[in-house]
Amino acid sequence: MVRLRFMGGTHEVGRNAVLLESGEKNILLDYGVKLGDKIEFPGHVRSRDVDGIVLTHAHLDHSGGIPLFYLSEPKPFFATSLTTEIMKILIKDMIKLSGYFLPFEYIEFDSMLSQRKDLAYGQRVRIGDIEFALTNAGHIQGSAMVELKARGKRVLYTGDINTQNTRLVHGAKVPGQRFDAVVIESTYANTDHEDRREIEASFVAAIKEVVQNGGKVLVPAFAVGRSQEMLCVINAHRLDAYTVIDGMARAVNQITVEHPDYVRTPKTLMKVINGTREVQGWRDRRNAVKKADVLVAPSGMLQGGSAMFYMERLALDERNAVFLVSYQIPGTGGAKLMETGRFEIRDVEQEVKAQVRHFDFSSHCGKSQLEEFLRGLKGKPDVYVVHGEPENCDSLAQWARDELDLNAVAPDEGDEFQV
Repeated sequence: MVRLRFMGGTHEVGRNAVLLESGEKNILLDYGVKLGDKIEFPGHVRSRDVDGIVLTHAHLDHSGGIPLFYLSEPKPFFATSLTTEIMKILIKDMIKLSGYFLPFEYIEFDSMLSQRKDLAYGQRVRIGDIEFALTNAGHIQGSAMVELKARGKRVLYTGDINTQNTRLVHGAKVPGQRFDAVVIESTYANTDHEDRREIEASFVAAIKEVVQNGGKVLVPAFAVGRSQEMLCVINAHRLDAYTVIDGMARAVNQITVEHPDYVRTPKTLMKVINGTREVQGWRDRRNAVKKADVLVAPSGMLQGGSAMFYMERLALDERNAVFLVSYQIPGTGGAKLMETGRFEIRDVEQEVKAQVRHFDFSSHCGKSQLEEFLRGLKGKPDVYVVHGEPENCDSLAQWARDELDLNAVAPDEGDEFQV
């Protein structure tokens, strides 16, 4: 008997975790955290009840809680090599910033890394009676869906997916085989994204206008994925602007070019990264404010990082612009800026004079792509919808029931289902 236990990421974005139980072995699919005033973890899973852990991609909402399982005993940990290398940067930074609130330290993280098993896409692994492989998810560099087989049942766990090509990665493809169960994300289940070519064109045109009028453009972007894509977009449109990149994105750039199999055009990416000035230290940062036209810097939601330094120096000049290119979680600095036009600068909330715009460069499927993905699956799999606000999870499950006549549900934390 194969069972799925949903431990987190249900009716929410964050804390993703699903346990697959075969009766003989148990495989944990992701175990992420939700960052906020306090760090939230998925529901408790005993370490001794887990025989292996599979990580779909490096973002902390999928990876941040995994060191918990290495407090006392070893167990194999599987991901693409690029995912593990990027995750090392993100989790080390989380421990550095929030270690007081975490139930593990660097020693547990090092123990986890000693158990790493790097997988290429399509490489099959067996643990007891469970067999699985990773396939491209199109979300960020190195991201993966997980295809599992246990006791004659097939399960697909999508993690975060994007079926459209971006400047950085190839889009995900609908797997060709039949599945008995599919666990799918729903971040944008009620929203369709604007055509990516049109977004790129308007983004570049807006930068040109600001620079030609003597201003500078701050592009707060996620260090992983979005920062690299923004550099590729600027390069592809031959934007004649002095562009710099700062913060954690610099290390992610280097790791990404060292893993060319996981990006769409590795030679172009290497050329782009080598041709972009990296900001090294505070003196460089102060010079960048004076000389650069475009500054790409984490964090993507203006919750910290080097982007805050640039906000203090650019936000109060109407010639400048702040172009948000990432999803803004409610309550974050970026979301408040979009809603109110105000931002806390040097501990004082002030009206931002710089132009503020949002460009929907999403690395998730939109409504139509999610529906197309489900429609493209063979057979009649049971569908479990996770990783979305409550209304998004529920509406995609409802659509799958109404339009595809599938047994579909948006589970709650702790729910268990037999496959």
